Amino acid sequence: MRAELIQELQLLQNSRANKFVDELTDRILSSVDAVNEKVLSSMSKRGSMLMLLDKRLNFSTLRKLRRRFFRP
Repeated sequence: MRAELIQELQLLQNSRANKFVDELTDRILSSVDAVNEKVLSSMSKRGSMLMLLDKRLNFSTLRKLRRRFFRP
């Protein structure tokens, strides 16, 4: 009887430990996923802003060169 109670207590402790590990893992993974999403979003926004800046810079540079060298 005593061995059965000890075994049942061990099973209960293992069950609680597994539940705690699962909850902790879920919290960590959800926070890591949120951070990854924010980083990817900011990198995407920064990349598109840099592309727009490059596009505008090229057009303005071309306009200046055209005005300077190809005056009608």
